[in-house]
Amino acid sequence: MIAVAFSRVAERLLAADPGLVRLHNALRVALACLLTGVAGIAWTVSRHQPITLAAPAILFAMVAPLFVRDARRSAWFGTLFCLYLCSCACFAVASVLSRYPLAGDAGFLVVMFVGMLCQACGPRALGCAMLGVVCFYLGLYLHPSMQHLAMSLSLSVLGPVMVTLVGRVLVPTRVAASFRLAVHTVTLRATRLLHAPGAANLSSLNEAALSLEEQLALLNPPDAETVRERIVEVEVAAGQHAFAAGPGSGSGGAQASAGVLRHAVGRLREMAQRGRVGNEAGLLASGGGLDVEVRVAASIAQRFADLRAKLCWLPATRATTAAFLAMLIGHSLSPERWFWAVITTFVVFLGTRSRADTVYRGAQRLVGTLAGALVSVLLVAPLHGSPGLLVAAMVLCVFGWAYFILNAYAPGVFFITVLVGLVYGELGFAMGPLAELRIEEVLVGCLVSFAVAMLMMPLAATRHVEARLGAVLAALREVVRVAGYSRARGHGTADATSDATSAMRKLDRSWHDLRVALKPLQTQRVVVWNPDVELATGSLLCCLHWARVLSDSSRRGDAVSEGVALNAAEVGAAHVESIVARLDSLIARYSGAGSALSGVEKHEASVAALDVDPDAAPALAQLDGAVAQLFDRLTQPVQQTRRIFNWAFRSRSV
Repeated sequence: MIAVAFSRVAERLLAADPGLVRLHNALRVALACLLTGVAGIAWTVSRHQPITLAAPAILFAMVAPLFVRDARRSAWFGTLFCLYLCSCACFAVASVLSRYPLAGDAGFLVVMFVGMLCQACGPRALGCAMLGVVCFYLGLYLHPSMQHLAMSLSLSVLGPVMVTLVGRVLVPTRVAASFRLAVHTVTLRATRLLHAPGAANLSSLNEAALSLEEQLALLNPPDAETVRERIVEVEVAAGQHAFAAGPGSGSGGAQASAGVLRHAVGRLREMAQRGRVGNEAGLLASGGGLDVEVRVAASIAQRFADLRAKLCWLPATRATTAAFLAMLIGHSLSPERWFWAVITTFVVFLGTRSRADTVYRGAQRLVGTLAGALVSVLLVAPLHGSPGLLVAAMVLCVFGWAYFILNAYAPGVFFITVLVGLVYGELGFAMGPLAELRIEEVLVGCLVSFAVAMLMMPLAATRHVEARLGAVLAALREVVRVAGYSRARGHGTADATSDATSAMRKLDRSWHDLRVALKPLQTQRVVVWNPDVELATGSLLCCLHWARVLSDSSRRGDAVSEGVALNAAEVGAAHVESIVARLDSLIARYSGAGSALSGVEKHEASVAALDVDPDAAPALAQLDGAVAQLFDRLTQPVQQTRRIFNWAFRSRSV
């Protein structure tokens, strides 16, 4: 009985967390934070020094493991060194500037601006930004003397030491095991489709496949292409079953498609169980072939150009403006706790690209703060005087924060708020006024962020969704172009297969970005936005399915006779021209720029009867029908009565 219950819990964890990556990261954070806190506080108590001297080391151990993700040992230690250097520098500068209030405030705004500017430059840059902001805040808040600053910097070495101990010895990254778990996640989500063949489960399977593809690109095992073939086979079979089991379909087709899906899942699961992805030593020795190729191929000038392209000037300006306003209001509420309002503006704007994203993130922070403040007030009194229970509660909060903060923001804020309350309560602060002040400061930060987003955010929610939709349509057209003309480029060759796979994964990622952009609007239910896009998501998902079938048929390349091939190529050419014409019209409408085919591609379309892959003709016919339906739903205007009903429905559901 216990084994069955444990198996069910494990399957649910795997279904929610592909490869258990979040679970392992949270475990590393909790252990590193616990070990650093025990060692640092023990040292300060033994020498009769303030325990706050260990705060920089504990803070580093709490944040750094989330961003040290490199597979190669040298890159792993390189990231750790960059994070540690950034945190120490920001803490030292803030400690010195804390004696000059205006200079300290200005320095805090500069650090926030630089952090927001570099947020899109990769996990290493994002980790440095987060550590820089919180360490600068810590230096201004603690304002240590020069002697205490030297002690804190000396003790801060415990942070990277414990992170290394946990990340490389106690809970090391088992790349082969993580890969097998990620494969198991894909099979679990595919199996779920057998019982509930809906669009939500199909998108969930696609997300798990994307996560598996990312690990596959990082590890680059010898049989990577075989694994990719199995993944595509599962996705195609899952899509076929989802459509066969839909309303209006016969039970016979659903049973046949379910059998095909079970067979595809069994083949992928068998590969994972046999360990055909390569042993861990070989994977680590390869050092992540993709990363090595990128490092060798990219010149210094190219890297600098890529870095400049990733800098986020406008988001940094927005966040810094909001931080300045929050700083002014926060100072009036509390000269010591105004940092909470400013940091709220930082995290609310971090990674947001539209007004709806900002409102959604702010609402999550408010909900998490309110719930966390209430729970912390209730827990402080019972846990006071029980060091063991208090430490266990703190470690649990750190674990929960690390598990949720990068994927589910509201629960992550809840755990960090409870942790802050437990820390301040143990230090002797009155919890009632402190919780009230924290809520007020967070509310100020959110309101200021909302106001700045409305005034300075050029991308409205509707336009943001439409831009993402344009990216999906452009990626879909690229799949048609690559898969439809694979014979002219060399059917079945490695280059053709790589191009088709790359184009399809680009389409999958664009679809994922569109779903993320839709999430705030679907959750809030208060903003009137373009209902045409919402109604068209079903047709768009159908287009993605047939695009995947098209890519798979082009990649496999079964042989056909010459006469049949010529006729199929002619039929496929007509479908290609129809698909491309409709997609170009939609892309120009939603992307705001002409995205017509280039001269070379137009010439290919004109002679498509000679070049279109005959094996792709059936999939092209189905895709043509799906695109036609999508075109009708996006171009036919929604009636005014429907818009009024849409607004009334959303107003009542608030």
